[in-house]
Amino acid sequence: MVDVDGQRIHVVDEGSGRPLLLMAAMGSNWFDLDHLAARLVERGWRVVRFDRPGYGLSEQLSRGRVLTLSLEVSWMAGVLDALRIAEPVTVVGHSVASLYVEAFARVHPTRTAGVVMLDGSYVLLPWRVVPLGVRIDNAHRMIDTGRRVTQRFRLPRRGFSRVRTVVLPRPPEGFYDHEHYWAAKVFGNWPMLLATMVENAAFPAINASLRRMRKNHPMPPVPVIVVAALSGPKPWQRFWLWKQARYARMLGGRLIPVAARHFVVLEIPDEVADAIDQVR
Repeated sequence: MVDVDGQRIHVVDEGSGRPLLLMAAMGSNWFDLDHLAARLVERGWRVVRFDRPGYGLSEQLSRGRVLTLSLEVSWMAGVLDALRIAEPVTVVGHSVASLYVEAFARVHPTRTAGVVMLDGSYVLLPWRVVPLGVRIDNAHRMIDTGRRVTQRFRLPRRGFSRVRTVVLPRPPEGFYDHEHYWAAKVFGNWPMLLATMVENAAFPAINASLRRMRKNHPMPPVPVIVVAALSGPKPWQRFWLWKQARYARMLGGRLIPVAARHFVVLEIPDEVADAIDQVR
């Protein structure tokens, strides 16, 4: 556990070699990255990952603190500082974490050795209707209501560990025993649900901040790879491939299409590790 910007954050630091900061998707905890992290460690990376506030074992973000892009970037830099990692790192972001990884690279170009986006959240047009503060307040109200209903009718609050194995793709070696253990403790509980809803509520504002940042903070001259997960109907695959190819061009990177669903870190960790190795 480390303290970053007044938040207690759970950090996992494994392996040795060139440092790599591995960022999880929205609604994901540190153990969702275990299969990919294990492969990267075997390949000689020092893999750092952390639970963003509210996820996993990290302290929940206080109700009065607004989730912003600059805050996400400060947590990334703060974790690296706490681990005394001064050399440039390869930053890898899955899904919505691609926004945080891109922002980190633009804000901290000298601390960035390479960038990998794993089926990243590239939004073509900005969208924001309801103000950020209202969206976040609504998320808290919904969770507060859920808590009260659960307590009033004595409904179970846990038991989501097996649900996780149904909704997420099965890794090649199957789910680890410790994943079931930790999923039973944190997956689907109130702090994680709230963190997911708050992050979703903040997404339009975070995306708008990143779009503004792109105008004044160029990407550093480092290797960039965009992994695009292709699944579902052919028309959707063609659209997603076009969209991710545009993302790669905007970042000045290279596109690697893979046959998989969105949760590539679990479904095809070997292929993802191969792609990450290409920025070494």
